[in-house]
Amino acid sequence: MSTKEFKGISAQYWNGHSHTEFCPHGSGEDTEDFVRNAIKAGFKTYSITEHFPMPPQFYKMASGSDYAIKTAATDYECLPAYFQKMSYLKDKYSDQIKILVGFEFDYIDGCQEWTASQLKKYSKNIDDAILSVHFLPTDGGLRAVDDSLEDFCDGVMGYYESPLGVANKYLSTVLEAVKWDCSNKPQRYGHITLYRKWRKDFASETVWHDSKTDKLVDKILKNIAKHHEMLDCNMSGLAKFSQREPSPYISIIEKAEERGIPMIYGSDAHDVNSVDQGFNEYLVQKIY
Repeated sequence: MSTKEFKGISAQYWNGHSHTEFCPHGSGEDTEDFVRNAIKAGFKTYSITEHFPMPPQFYKMASGSDYAIKTAATDYECLPAYFQKMSYLKDKYSDQIKILVGFEFDYIDGCQEWTASQLKKYSKNIDDAILSVHFLPTDGGLRAVDDSLEDFCDGVMGYYESPLGVANKYLSTVLEAVKWDCSNKPQRYGHITLYRKWRKDFASETVWHDSKTDKLVDKILKNIAKHHEMLDCNMSGLAKFSQREPSPYISIIEKAEERGIPMIYGSDAHDVNSVDQGFNEYLVQKIY
């Protein structure tokens, strides 16, 4: 969804990031219960953005946590059932809430051609979409950023030597995604500081940003603003003891606002009870 289409939607009551029963690392609860909770929470628009299937080459490139690899996204053969169920919900609740059916796509260097082909193939089926980074390259293959603290330390931090090293590689990859020239590319970028998911598990003096980090953030925001795109204001981290902050974090949110970048609330719900997590904080801080 572009910012032109976004103008007809109230960002204040839009949940732009949620998952479904088709997510292998989710709760498996019926998506209809997610929708009912979204209505109870007062949302006027609800984006269903399930993890799009990973490229076939991903399974040759990835290493580390078996769970992170096997449950990274819904299976390709599930797409017909996914579209059928989401279309049913979209129609059933059309008089109560505007449902946008789509996906969260992974940006993986080396897989851009496949991802572009899928965006083109399903362009008519997708109302809304997010482009996110969950895996980074290492000498041992792609490693997850958000699977577990142990996997984070053994994988990406082991290769990039420190949380700061991971931060700068992650943001460099987000910048690549933002600059990616793809005609059907999603116009919103997911949780751009996901690499900080484990920050509270590290000593308080741990360095997570430097001048390079700041420059990368500025370049990301500059490019998003230039192309009139949007950011996922992902509030799921507030509920995580290891994170305790939104993604992006507050100072980046403020910089995005200064550039006029729309910040779309995202619960990133993987279970029914999380459909409106962090929504009150989002409203109070007026970061919509």
